[in-house]
Amino acid sequence: MSKVRIMTDSASDVSVEQAAKYGISLVNFWIVVGDKTFKENEEYTTEEFYKIMEESEEMPHTSQITVMDYSEAYEKEYNDGVTDLINVVIASIGSNSYNNACMAKDEFYEKHPEAVGQFNITVIDSKAYTGAYGLPVMEAAKKVQKGAEADEVIAFLKEWFDCGIIVCTAYTLKYARKSGRVGCATAFVGDLLGLKPIITFVDAVSNTAAKVRGEKAVIPQLVDYAVSHMVPQTPYSILDGSRPECTEEVIKLMKKAVGYGPTEIHKIGATIACHLGHQVSGVIIKGPNRNA
Repeated sequence: MSKVRIMTDSASDVSVEQAAKYGISLVNFWIVVGDKTFKENEEYTTEEFYKIMEESEEMPHTSQITVMDYSEAYEKEYNDGVTDLINVVIASIGSNSYNNACMAKDEFYEKHPEAVGQFNITVIDSKAYTGAYGLPVMEAAKKVQKGAEADEVIAFLKEWFDCGIIVCTAYTLKYARKSGRVGCATAFVGDLLGLKPIITFVDAVSNTAAKVRGEKAVIPQLVDYAVSHMVPQTPYSILDGSRPECTEEVIKLMKKAVGYGPTEIHKIGATIACHLGHQVSGVIIKGPNRNA
């Protein structure tokens, strides 16, 4: 009898609670702040990390999940009797974690030749960040809980990754400017003039879709953009940072526009906050298939 399990990394912003609820194995990213290195979700809550970001004189940054990290994770799943492990990893163009996951797979089979055909590891490049793969991972995990086989789940995930879009805004651009996710000049001028960007991520490539003057105007335009680019009646999720009032406004306007609420809410974790900051709001949507 098959035993299918989904694994993902903490940059998906699948929370520890959501992972436990849906039976997802979570591999945590390494976070570096000054001379201190720790794993996301293991030493600090998300809110505590936001405070660390505000108080730190140095820009926090991430360090990839190592081959050893993945090797240990695969060993655990193998010993737990899993027959089909589907490992969904942060976009390969944004992190070497995908390559490390693949290397760990090869090393695992070199160490355990008897596992070939008995313990199947599938590593999938999500081509995405945060909830753009966190949402489909949770939807796929629900399918596993209902008895779906590995092939069906893999096909579902790959189709989603050809459709997912992040539409978000950052209320301060200081972190994006330092991390390079938004051009330095653009970020500087934006903060100076009070402009808020509507940022999209498609196949892990960012683009500033619009620049909006003032916080009151940015959320309605963000929602308008998201609704106009999503396939009707498909699930969506919300990106939530340290501005709960903004998140509530996004949810309110999305419900009004599409007639139903979000499937999930993703609290921006340390991995994503290091690049865009924690003052972020956004929507994860499913657009038309880009490879159809």
